Amino acid sequence: MVLLVGFLTTEASYLVCSAQFVRKSRNFGRNWLEINLVGNLAISTMLFSILQVLWQGVFLMWHVYCICFNVRTDEWINWKKYPEFQVVYSEPGESYTRVMFRNPYDKGILQNLKDFLALRG
Repeated sequence: MVLLVGFLTTEASYLVCSAQFVRKSRNFGRNWLEINLVGNLAISTMLFSILQVLWQGVFLMWHVYCICFNVRTDEWINWKKYPEFQVVYSEPGESYTRVMFRNPYDKGILQNLKDFLALRG
């Protein structure tokens, strides 16, 4: 989690700095070819960083969601394999049963956040 926040911070800082660099480099009286090469390099790496920030932002939101509801990604994806995450409903008069997701470890958002922040090691 800390590593992901570090990546997001670094790449967002790079985006800001490279945008300022491109804006300022166009104001200097440089050779057109030199400005074009440097500008293209800065813009192409900015586009790469934008893509990185987008998927890492979604990834960070997913982690925060999992923390708030005290569920791991593996448990969320494979919940049908874990009996403790299943609630079986059978309607009277119906021949089939419904299996729904239930998280037995969820203690509420605030308590889940406290538990996560209190973890050591």
